Amino acid sequence: MTPVLPRIAEPGGKLVEVVTGPEGPEMHLSHRDAGGPHLRAPLRGLLTASAGRPWRVEPAEPGTVHLRGDTVVVTARAGGLSASLKLAFTPGGLLTLTTTWRNDTDGEIADVAAGILLPLPVQDAHVTMPGVLYNDNPSSDPDRQVPHLGYVCEEHRLPIPAVNAAWDDRYVSLFAHPEAARDGQGRVSYGSLGVLPGPVVTAMSGVIAFNGAPDVCYVSKAQVEERPLGYRDLAPGETIVTRHTLDWGPVEPRGLGFTRLVHTRLYQDEGARPLPIDEIVRLKTIAMDARWDGDGYLAYEGVRHGRPRSYLYGWTGQCMKLARCDAMLGRFERAGRAADFYVEGSATPVRGLRHARYLVDEGRWEMFRRNGAHGGDFVSSRAHGETIADLAALALQFREAGLDVPPQWQEAVEDAAALFWHTRLPEGVVPIGWTPHGTAVSPMVSAAGVACVQAMLGAYRLSGERMWLMRAEEVLAAYHRLHAATYERPFAHATLDASGEDKEAGMYFFLAAWELYQLTGQEHHAQWAETAADWLLTFVYVWSPDFDKGSTFERRGFKACGWPSVSVQNHHLDVFFPTSELSEFGRTTGRAWYAEQADRILHAMGQGICTEPGDWGFQTPGEQGEGFFQTNWQRTGEANTWNPSWVIALPLYHALRMRKDS
Repeated sequence: MTPVLPRIAEPGGKLVEVVTGPEGPEMHLSHRDAGGPHLRAPLRGLLTASAGRPWRVEPAEPGTVHLRGDTVVVTARAGGLSASLKLAFTPGGLLTLTTTWRNDTDGEIADVAAGILLPLPVQDAHVTMPGVLYNDNPSSDPDRQVPHLGYVCEEHRLPIPAVNAAWDDRYVSLFAHPEAARDGQGRVSYGSLGVLPGPVVTAMSGVIAFNGAPDVCYVSKAQVEERPLGYRDLAPGETIVTRHTLDWGPVEPRGLGFTRLVHTRLYQDEGARPLPIDEIVRLKTIAMDARWDGDGYLAYEGVRHGRPRSYLYGWTGQCMKLARCDAMLGRFERAGRAADFYVEGSATPVRGLRHARYLVDEGRWEMFRRNGAHGGDFVSSRAHGETIADLAALALQFREAGLDVPPQWQEAVEDAAALFWHTRLPEGVVPIGWTPHGTAVSPMVSAAGVACVQAMLGAYRLSGERMWLMRAEEVLAAYHRLHAATYERPFAHATLDASGEDKEAGMYFFLAAWELYQLTGQEHHAQWAETAADWLLTFVYVWSPDFDKGSTFERRGFKACGWPSVSVQNHHLDVFFPTSELSEFGRTTGRAWYAEQADRILHAMGQGICTEPGDWGFQTPGEQGEGFFQTNWQRTGEANTWNPSWVIALPLYHALRMRKDS
């Protein structure tokens, strides 16, 4: 029998034991109902500290292990630094780790990097770092710089400041309790979290690494630069103190480990509520009215950004979503004109295939271009699918108001739905897009076209033909099988200017699953929606970092809590989220917590809305920037003034729906 040294337990069954292992003492994280330890961590190497640049993993030598009441205390030493690690259970059954590093020498120790290391027992563990790393980002373009194994990042880059690792039927989650440190110039720094090669889950005192390269920072989309962060200079007797929380238990399949992050509720920040819903509606309506141009809504504010005046459908334009907002406001004539213009003018020679952009001053329609201006024309399944889904929803709004629906609207919906069905890839899903001839632009399997399922459901709602419902169920089941049954290859490729795992691909899966549940009442669709909602919520900030003195966010008291980040390639905040549908899902199914999250999200997004000329850099009330930079990605602590029309459409649409339901 292995000799047991100190041991602590909590009523729920978790155990922490320090035992004698073959190469010295080990810490075991166990559960009384499990057949063995969830995790074994040798005390030699549980802590690490280095001095000098670049930082490196240098295992600390263990000292003593003893029990002080209900707390296990482990000591260690690394050069001139001594360490004390205290482990104790909270009343809720989580394990708190408090680490204190102290300079025991008579001189300063410069460039200290210290932390905790948790080696995982398998090489292929499924690791989640919220917003930035999902199972090593398997769908990301290999030719682009994106986070992979070996990524250690600032705590403020993570919406939930935690790392989850899952393997076999078990998981371990390591949570940080971020505390801002300010230097003499008012600059803020935080600790860091990540996963080193091995793999080894790590929590460091602030140093970073990009895919194994120390001191390299991910600073913009697919761009990195050397930027040493987080080093500490310790005077004699000075300390570094950090606090973390560990959780562990069963999970099956392992890809659902992220759900444990979402539902471990450690953070109490409630987020900002700068504007009531009525004021959000009023301001965003002003901005929408300023974009109306007779036949549609201008995608950009004039030619301010050097773009031609255009109407843009789906993705960053959301012309049809704006028409739905007009209809919700009772302005059916303008909504109808916008839909008529699209249906009458956007068709291509291929039945069901439509252009996505109208150039106002040139009087012509065009498609998107793949890979920028030098690529070929194509129709995005994401943009086309969501536009047709919105057209179907607009037709239903007309019906509900007792107004006639032009037959060509329903014909356009059914033609597009037929195209989506008949051009499926062999795997059963819609391609990422189509050539002008109506063929798949790529054989790549992705979740980009999930919005096309909603378009099929729109065809069902309009026509009553059960064939469309059955087809939608079959296609969504294919997406579930490929992406959501295990989350080994999560949702990706909906964001057209990136190429990897992204919130928006998961968003349309959630919407389709939720709508199918409403139509069929089948519980598995509600479960699919709930798990997808949890995945989406890994992108939503549950805390609010502090910002450098003098930054816009510091001056204005900006709070990140409640804001969604974008993708593993775009590490900023934006308003693209299924906020009102999440609220509806929570209220309708008795899952009230999701409705509470939606309320927090909607109100957080009231920050950054221009309330008067000159506010946030805009002249038109209701305008809002597309990007808010909460971390070291582009301009930390600032917002941009890039304002495509979707930044009007999404908050207005959700505010209108949630105001109606309140």
